Amino acid sequence: MHHLVKCLLCVMILNLPVFCWGEADGELYLVERQVDSQSSVERDSVAKDALIGLLTKVTGLRNVPRSLKIKEALNGPAAFYSGFSYKPNDEGDGFLITYDFDKYLILDLIGEAKLPYWWSVRPRVVIWLALDHSSQEILSSSDSHGFVRHLRERAMARGIEVELPIMDVKDRSLVSYKELMSGIAHQIDQASTRYAADIYLVGKVKEVEFSMDEPFFEGRWEFWFDDEFLTADFKSLTVQEAAELGIDLVVDAVVANDAVFALEQQEYQWVVTGIDSVDKYVRLKNIFEDLEFIDTFFLEKLSVDRVVFSISTRASEKKIVELLVKRKVLVENPFYRGPGLGFKIGEGVN
Repeated sequence: MHHLVKCLLCVMILNLPVFCWGEADGELYLVERQVDSQSSVERDSVAKDALIGLLTKVTGLRNVPRSLKIKEALNGPAAFYSGFSYKPNDEGDGFLITYDFDKYLILDLIGEAKLPYWWSVRPRVVIWLALDHSSQEILSSSDSHGFVRHLRERAMARGIEVELPIMDVKDRSLVSYKELMSGIAHQIDQASTRYAADIYLVGKVKEVEFSMDEPFFEGRWEFWFDDEFLTADFKSLTVQEAAELGIDLVVDAVVANDAVFALEQQEYQWVVTGIDSVDKYVRLKNIFEDLEFIDTFFLEKLSVDRVVFSISTRASEKKIVELLVKRKVLVENPFYRGPGLGFKIGEGVN
């Protein structure tokens, strides 16, 4: 038997540790809330809001429908988290509590409530924000301006990772305030590559007035997504409102494109060629097993350069293919004639 096939069989038989691909779940299933005390009564009460916040992150929905299943879950939120911890609130009185929700219980709830799944492998976003206030500048990751904090907080609440540029000599040589404001920052693609960004969000914002010691802003958020140019203009918003508008613009567009809705359970057979190492097979297997909307991955046949497997899922086959091809995990094989679907391994598995 070919050496590669022998090695793959060893992996299956011994259940060796596997490689991870893409972004890990990380903090996706952790939710932090402020509390006045460490009493069980307050913990249980705040857990309801934390559960809704967690469902917002996992589904991508800004407003989670209160279906019967969701209402039942909110009556007993303690059943959905596996632990919690407290720490002092350095920015105020009381404490911060972190709920550690159980991924699989949450995914079961989403399926039962017929809510969409939003794959945990999500785009990284870098934010280039040109701000005209007491000075004219592009905000950096180390700035203390309220925009930086509110952008990060909203991103965390919506379940994505954002970063602001460090604006060192290299960044300033590629992107200037005037270029960003005028829309002629031609090297912004190159500058964003430094931050491994999948999306760069541009903000052109001006402070316009004060009301009760709080500044108001006007401006525009804009970014390219799947060859579409998306914008959102705003006037007389607080810093928090303006920051949330920018993050929501990105997340809503991504969710509209990537969300997977639960259907009836289906089984599909796929054939993948081009697997020339144990690492590639294990990575491919891991990708499928880590997909929240794939229930089982079953290897049916293994030969040199070719793997035949079946998956059971509540997602549509078309949507799964779209997501995996988009992320270069698989490349559709136009010459394959069945049974099932045929693919070549993509560069995203390397």
